[in-house]
Amino acid sequence: MGCGTRLAMTGLFRYWSAPLRAAMATAALWAAAGCAYVQPSNMPLTRQQAEELTPLVPVPASRAWISPDGLQLVFHRDLPGGAEQRVLLANHTPVAGDNQMVLRIRQTYGEAGRLRFEDFVHRIGGLPAPFEAFSPGAFIDGEDDLGPYSWAEERVGADIICVLAIRRLATGRRHLPAQADAMDILLRNCVVGSAEQALRPILAPSVMGSPQGTASAGQSRMLSALAGPSQ
Repeated sequence: MGCGTRLAMTGLFRYWSAPLRAAMATAALWAAAGCAYVQPSNMPLTRQQAEELTPLVPVPASRAWISPDGLQLVFHRDLPGGAEQRVLLANHTPVAGDNQMVLRIRQTYGEAGRLRFEDFVHRIGGLPAPFEAFSPGAFIDGEDDLGPYSWAEERVGADIICVLAIRRLATGRRHLPAQADAMDILLRNCVVGSAEQALRPILAPSVMGSPQGTASAGQSRMLSALAGPSQ
């Protein structure tokens, strides 16, 4: 199998279940074999091409940008103008797919603005199950000490709840790595319990790096999507 075929297979990293682990083992073999893509100097890569050809690689948990409870594995890749991490969380439910967080940092040169949901989802390869057909109009707005976030829930059976949540952090909220001035975060988390429990990895204590439940930043105000501004 040639280098081009191997590199094209890096899309497997998007699916975050058993195929992901197999893909990671394959990626290690590519690195050992010295497989590399060489782009002619007169044909610069587009941003999309660079992302498609840049594999995620496992890194120590100590390199994670956040510290959620249940962290299992961390994968990282450097991208043009930023970087991406995928954090695999424990999943104690029978729901298909992995509990995961996708984090992307980038330099916006002072023009961070709002998180563009559709563009973000496209960049990360789509939404995880069971939210593949999700519409952003169904988001509920929440707020904690780091600012606003948006989330939605999907119930599975009597006692399992899955949440999809997104937020953007700017340098005014917390220190960001690699001189970035914006960090976009997506969470998919299925738990036996409540929405509050499922949302914990994306709330302020986890994102700030403090232990769960030990900081006042853990207090979160959940708002209806139709609610007015908080006072």
